[in-house]
Amino acid sequence: MQLMKLSLFQFRNYQEAKIHFSQGVHILYGKNGAGKTSILESIFYLALTRSFRSSQDRSLIHESRDMFRLQGEFSTQSDNKWRCSIAYSPKEGKRLLVDGQRIHRFADYIGEVPIVMLAPSDLQIVQAGPGLRRRFLDILLSQSSKIYLHHLMQYKRSLKQRNQLLQAGNNVTVQTLAPWEETLVLNGAEIIRRRQETLAVLSEMAGEYYRELSQSRDSVELVYRSDVLPEDAHETAAVYRRQFDKKRQKEILQHTTLIGPHRDDVAFLLNGKSMRSFASQGEQKTMVVALKLAEFHYLQQQSQKAPILLFDDIFGELDADRIQHLLRQLGNIGQVFVTTTYRNFFDKIPKQEFPTHYYHVCDGRIEFQENVCGAGQIN
Repeated sequence: MQLMKLSLFQFRNYQEAKIHFSQGVHILYGKNGAGKTSILESIFYLALTRSFRSSQDRSLIHESRDMFRLQGEFSTQSDNKWRCSIAYSPKEGKRLLVDGQRIHRFADYIGEVPIVMLAPSDLQIVQAGPGLRRRFLDILLSQSSKIYLHHLMQYKRSLKQRNQLLQAGNNVTVQTLAPWEETLVLNGAEIIRRRQETLAVLSEMAGEYYRELSQSRDSVELVYRSDVLPEDAHETAAVYRRQFDKKRQKEILQHTTLIGPHRDDVAFLLNGKSMRSFASQGEQKTMVVALKLAEFHYLQQQSQKAPILLFDDIFGELDADRIQHLLRQLGNIGQVFVTTTYRNFFDKIPKQEFPTHYYHVCDGRIEFQENVCGAGQIN
């Protein structure tokens, strides 16, 4: 998948901008606050119909305007070209068009533009709370499986309803909770199964990338943690129901659902030990980069499309050796977008075999910098 042209209208600090891209690595450099991350955010939004920085779409509107619009023109490996446009206003909500046809169910669209994002906050995925790790799995699986996305949406709706009942007070009974519990069991068991299967594949891929990036023979393993994991996967639903029976009174007292995939976690192990407790910061960062490369190739295998890879200002967090190994991997990946404060670092890197394009970003303006390794253009 290639993003050939990106158009922004009244988005963040951009009144209007149109940028042409091609294959290879695109380096967006400029001072903090210039608008570099907003470019990556717009690409992410076109792929997943949401921001990775804000849950409030109105906060993405430029200054005192009343709407924003994003448009991307894409090309596939078979040279099929298509256009996606998303507009949002507080009055009319969100409107998604693909080749001029309105898409009413966003779930039908998610996965058409597979994307992998690595931001500074992602570098804390090993140390942070389990919510960040669950979010990683949900974004990955929602792009690769519409069935998973369906189960996830149904699960979240039922979880919200059950929690509302639990928060209602003394009127909560087994009879009022039971219908929502069964929906949670059916959808939750499928979510857990698919997460486990995917982690088994990611674990092997991430291990290979970790050893390549670290130039070591270390063993890496990703392990799914859940209160409803039986030895036999076919027994997940039965164990799930027993856990509800066991913890229902405690849930009524605490006014929230205490079991299910929304409470699960992923453990990162390095040579059999918890990376959270024993790994250095450098080892943890290398693990995250390896995980993102594994995510890329998993999505590529599942969708038969090369995902677009976004790196937001993460090179300052990695040492030179790890960056060199990472860049070698990027040459085999496809279209990559990188933000950084200074271009100087990349100028010092030996010339790569893949096309590299430079864009200077300043106060909501973007200027293509001529480079012998590639070409680009801005209208």
